[in-house]
Amino acid sequence: MDVMANIVYPVAGLIGIYAFVSLASLVWEGIDRKLVARMQRRVGPPLLQPIYDFLKLASKETIVPNTANYMFRAAPVLALATAIALLAYTPMGFEPLLSSRGDVIVFIYLLTLICFFKILGAISSGSPYAKIGAAREAAIMVSREPAMMLAIFAIMWRLGKLGVEKPFSMGVFYQHNIWEIGTPLSFVGAVILLYVFVIWLASEIEAGYFNIPDAEEEIAEGLLAEYSGRYLALLKLTKALKTYIAASLVVSIFFPWGIAGYLNLSGLSADIVNLLFHTLKVFILLFAVQSVFRATTGRLRVTQAVELLWKNVFPASLIGTLLIAMEVIM
Repeated sequence: MDVMANIVYPVAGLIGIYAFVSLASLVWEGIDRKLVARMQRRVGPPLLQPIYDFLKLASKETIVPNTANYMFRAAPVLALATAIALLAYTPMGFEPLLSSRGDVIVFIYLLTLICFFKILGAISSGSPYAKIGAAREAAIMVSREPAMMLAIFAIMWRLGKLGVEKPFSMGVFYQHNIWEIGTPLSFVGAVILLYVFVIWLASEIEAGYFNIPDAEEEIAEGLLAEYSGRYLALLKLTKALKTYIAASLVVSIFFPWGIAGYLNLSGLSADIVNLLFHTLKVFILLFAVQSVFRATTGRLRVTQAVELLWKNVFPASLIGTLLIAMEVIM
C-alpha cells in the first residue's frame, strides 16, 4: 500500500498532468498567436499550428554544428526533464503532487535550472548569436528573480502566521490566500506585489519588452540559433510548459479560488474540475500579460530591461513586502 501511495499514484498523476499541461500549453500558444494576429489586423495561423510544428520538428533530422560539444545535445533533454519535474511542485487548482515543507525553494531552483540548461546549451553550440542570447538571458535572469523571491517568501511567511500545515509549501495558497489578511496595509502591499509578479511573468516568458534573449530579428533567435529537429522541438515544448508553470504560480498566489466546492464535488472529480478552472484562469492571465503586452509593446535593450527590473520592480517588491509584514513587525 505504501508503494502505491508513495510511488505509483504520484508517478501516474505526474504523467497525467504532464500530458494535459503539454497539450494545454501548446493550445494556448496557438490561441496567443491568433489573438495577437487579430489585434494587429492579421488572420494568423490555425489554433493547432504549434502542435503541428512540434510534431513536424520531432520528425525532422537534427543537425549538430561541428563546433558543438556534448552539452549541446544534453541541454534540451535536461531542460525538458526539469520542466516535467517542476510540474510535481506546481499548484494547479490543488496542492502539488509532492507538496512538502519548504518546497518553494525546490520550485524556484527548478524554474531557474531550466534557464541554466538553455544557457549552457547555447554556449555549447559555438554560435556567436547563441552566445549573445545566452549572455542576455543570464543578465535578465539574475535581475528578475530577486524581486520574485523576496515577494514569494514574504507572502508565505505572512500566510504562515495565519496557521498552515506545511510552512513555505506551494500548497499554502489553497489553505489561505493573500487577500485574507484583511488590513489596509496588506491590501496595498498585495496590489503592489501583484504588479511585481506581472512584470516578473512577462520577463519569465519573454513577452513584449522582454523578448530579448531570442530576438529573431536581431540575433536569429539567439539561444535557439543552432538548434533544429528533435532538439528544437524539445526546447519549444519546454518553453510552453514553463509559460504555463510560471503563470500557474501567479494564479495560485493571487487568484487561488476553485469551483469544485460550489459544485459539491470531491476526490478526483474535484481535482479535474479545479484543474480545468485553473487552466482557464491561466489563459486569462496570459492574455493580459503575454498577448496584449506582446501586441502593444516593442522590445527593450537588455540594459533597459535590467535597469527596469532593478530600479523599478525590485524596489516595488521591497515596499510591498514591508507593507505586508508591517503589522506583524510592529
